[in-house]
Amino acid sequence: MQDLSFKLTKRPEFSVVGVSRRTCNADGRSVADIPAVWQDFLSQNAAAKIKHRSLPPAMFAVYSDYEADWTKEYSFLIGCGVTRAPEVPQGMEVRRIPAQTYAHFVAKGDMPQCLIEIWSSVWLSNLPRTYTFDFEVYDQRFTRPKNKEIDIFVAVDPAKMEGVPGTIGLS
Repeated sequence: MQDLSFKLTKRPEFSVVGVSRRTCNADGRSVADIPAVWQDFLSQNAAAKIKHRSLPPAMFAVYSDYEADWTKEYSFLIGCGVTRAPEVPQGMEVRRIPAQTYAHFVAKGDMPQCLIEIWSSVWLSNLPRTYTFDFEVYDQRFTRPKNKEIDIFVAVDPAKMEGVPGTIGLS
């Protein structure tokens, strides 16, 4: 993990509503697609259209519907956590993220460089990823002028975590 530590943590089920697009890392599309999804979400003022938003407010970047692993196509969604999603605004989708075990990383510093560095390390790691739902949390720590932070949760198989470098207990 290139001296990258993380906590092993269990998270309960939750839902996110937002704007989504299929993309891929291996062919380079994600370099353009991910900022484009952010732009779509922000330019549409999409957060204001989402009902039943969770408190405290946070935005989520959700990686899901993996074709296989990180080198194949997946869905990328930017949205808001919701307490329920009986209706989804036009042009948006809902992701119901099940309760899972995650490797929890914290990106701190110059964005998006430190975020990219963590994901690059994850891709090259021996983490026993499940390729179900991975996500980033953009909360009040991300809005600070300096020392920004983003939580990154990568779904893993807890039964295969023994001996994985960088692991700090299960919380």
